[in-house]
This record gives sequence, structure tokens and C-alpha cells, in this order.
Amino acid sequence: MLDKIFLTLFGLEWFGFGVLGLFFPDVIAGMLGVTSYSESNLYLNETRALYAFFTILGLMSLMSIFNVNLRKKVYLTFAILMGSFLIGRLLSFGLDGSFYGTSALIFVNELIVFLIAYWRYSRREFIF
Repeated sequence: MLDKIFLTLFGLEWFGFGVLGLFFPDVIAGMLGVTSYSESNLYLNETRALYAFFTILGLMSLMSIFNVNLRKKVYLTFAILMGSFLIGRLLSFGLDGSFYGTSALIFVNELIVFLIAYWRYSRREFIF
């Protein structure tokens, strides 16, 4: 039951933000306070590529509610993704002092998702 709650929350969060960034990258950029640095709109391409992954990860999370064999893989994917984001953000906080406002909230969200995903991944028995 606990897994279904976590996977539903993860799925809705990441699918929702994924679709938003996939189809409305300027909205995501505005939420994050990011501006484009080039006139080639490459940032739109990069944002859509990243948010397509988030959309698929959200869908995987929702699918794993019904497919028990997929759960372990979803938790591992979340743990790897969030762990790498956390490392990058910690480096950024140290190098450019950006731990404030939105970046701090994003960090806290990613830390919570990482801790839950790692906990559930390490507690579930599954043979690959």
C-alpha cells in the first residue's frame, strides 16, 4: 500500500511537470527564472528533451502501481536521477552560492524523492 501511495505521488508530480515542460517550456523556464542565452531556441529543444524523460518517468511510476515487477526499476531510476541532480546542485550551491528561493525548494523536493526512492529500492526484494 505504501508503494502505491509513493508511486502515485511521484507519477503525478513528474508526469505533470514533464508534460508542462514538454509542451510549454517557456512556462517552466519562467517558473525557474531561467532565460534563454541564445536566439537559436536551443534551450527549447534541451528543455523538451529533458522534460520528455520526466514525462516517461512519471508514466513508468504510474504503470508500476499495477505492475509489481516494474517498481524496483522505477525506484532505482528515481534514486539515480535524483542523486545525480542532488550532487550537481550541491556543487552549484558551493561554487556559485545559489541556495535560495526556488533552487532551495527544488533541492528539498529532490532530496525527499531521493530518500524515499532509495529507501523503497533497498527494502524491496526483487531478482533482476
